[in-house]
Amino acid sequence: MVGGLLLCFATYLTVFVKASSVINVVEVKTPSGWARGYEENYAQGQVYRFIKMPFAQPPVGDLRFQKPMPIGEWSDVRGTREVNSPQCPQIENPIPGFDQLEDNEDCLYLNIYVPGKVSRANKLPVMVWFHGGGFICGGASQYKPQKIVLEGQVIVITVNYRLGLFGFLTLHDPLAPGNYGLRDQIEALRWIQNNIAAFGGDPKSVTIFGESAGGMSVSLQTLIPSNEGLFQRAISQSGVVSYYSHANKKEEEQTNELLLKRTGCDGRESIAETLKCLRDLPAKNITESISMYDFVKPLNVSVQVGSLVPTVDGELVKENFAFPKRWDNEAYRFFRSIDFMSGTLDGEGNLAYLLMSPELQEKLEFNVSKSIPKSALCNVLAPSFVESFIGNIPSLTQEICDFYTTDEGTDEQSNKVCEFLGDTWFIIPSNFMLSIHAKNNDRSRTFQYLVTQPTPFSIIPLDPPSWFKGAGHGEEIHLLFNMSRDHVPEEKMKNVDIPALDKFSSDVIKYWTNFAKFGNPNSAGISVWPSYDTKNKQYLIIDTPMSTGSHLKNKATKLLYDILEKGRPSSQRDEL
Repeated sequence: MVGGLLLCFATYLTVFVKASSVINVVEVKTPSGWARGYEENYAQGQVYRFIKMPFAQPPVGDLRFQKPMPIGEWSDVRGTREVNSPQCPQIENPIPGFDQLEDNEDCLYLNIYVPGKVSRANKLPVMVWFHGGGFICGGASQYKPQKIVLEGQVIVITVNYRLGLFGFLTLHDPLAPGNYGLRDQIEALRWIQNNIAAFGGDPKSVTIFGESAGGMSVSLQTLIPSNEGLFQRAISQSGVVSYYSHANKKEEEQTNELLLKRTGCDGRESIAETLKCLRDLPAKNITESISMYDFVKPLNVSVQVGSLVPTVDGELVKENFAFPKRWDNEAYRFFRSIDFMSGTLDGEGNLAYLLMSPELQEKLEFNVSKSIPKSALCNVLAPSFVESFIGNIPSLTQEICDFYTTDEGTDEQSNKVCEFLGDTWFIIPSNFMLSIHAKNNDRSRTFQYLVTQPTPFSIIPLDPPSWFKGAGHGEEIHLLFNMSRDHVPEEKMKNVDIPALDKFSSDVIKYWTNFAKFGNPNSAGISVWPSYDTKNKQYLIIDTPMSTGSHLKNKATKLLYDILEKGRPSSQRDEL
């Protein structure tokens, strides 16, 4: 009888008893094999978690620095009772509020969270999360999406992908083309298409979403035409394709030279021999061969990380989308066919005060805890930015300096320096992509947001300077995911209105899950979110209360676009 039920419904329930706890377990027959999930109960309902589901073969041995290989069908039952799966090898980087995960090169797993009873008949919308971390750190299991699952009645899947050298090493050869991490994401999406119906998900209603490097990943995936059919909607949070989402060849060659020298794999006669040497090394030897200190230039506040981030490989990523094209360019056809949401926070530039090195503070005679002077902008940040795009052009540097200079006091000037970094790294690239998506587009919908309410639970391990204003990079994550608050001092917690914060979080989740379900974030009980068009450029201001704005950073966007146009390769001249 049980066997018949398995064949009819592809699920059954068993009970494990340990001490006084009762844990319900569900096993699901998928095209890839049997998957085991564990029940979690909350006041709002139940969630079944399926942890450590393999979507590709382990990328070890000869598969290191190779495109992911499909997992095929397994013969045992997959899915662990643990709440976490391992993360891909990376430099240790503890983040407040996130679980510390085990490193393992065998890491191509995803986690599936299903609301209520698991049934094929449910056909629930699916949301697939790509984590952030600058393409060098992070893991799927750091993000616990139960409140999204329960609030929105959607399936959420969090995905591991290879990071750093393991994910993006390119030797500029077909044997080692790079972008393995991006290909891992695609392989996960293919697995989801083939298997998610068994968990009660609708493979024709898939939304990919991610933050920071995860948002950049989402944006890059929308620009790969062969992904058509793998997802129908996309949300890029604080990250889209930009100058910072691609490495250049010079940076990659510098990284490769350093890697090969430190691992003793230099001097080989062929790419194949070089790869064999690298594949024979313990994973830890590769992870520890390069550190971020190798790439940071402390006196110009820049980070050059070739072979650790996506590359223009000519196959998957065919060009550098930092230079936006006309909206009707064929490169954007698939992107413009899906629904798209993108947004940022008003304090994205909080990364600026973290990048102000002791060497720079000494040279310019300032203390970042008290201020960041105009000289840091005009003599360091602006010229470095212009140099990276065009070369040494003092007149353009001066334009930036003038635009981000204020006479309203030291604190305001410090925030202007941060604003420049936030604009150029996150906000303005997002504006470019939104305009490209919305222009003359009646096939899909476009939405923009700006978070302006700071969180009491920052993921940055340092408290911001007293002069800093705004919601910093990554501060919306706690609104979507369950995060530990153990690191927050008791005195600070006393000042947090938890019920109000939970209501705020619930409203944000409604917007996100409505978009995933319908391509429209609006519904009864929450403030109206106007769609984005190239005439009015309206956006939702996520704060208490919610409100709307228009033409976000319009003048700054034009300034950066003009600079990009001057730096665009002549073969790519276009108008947005």
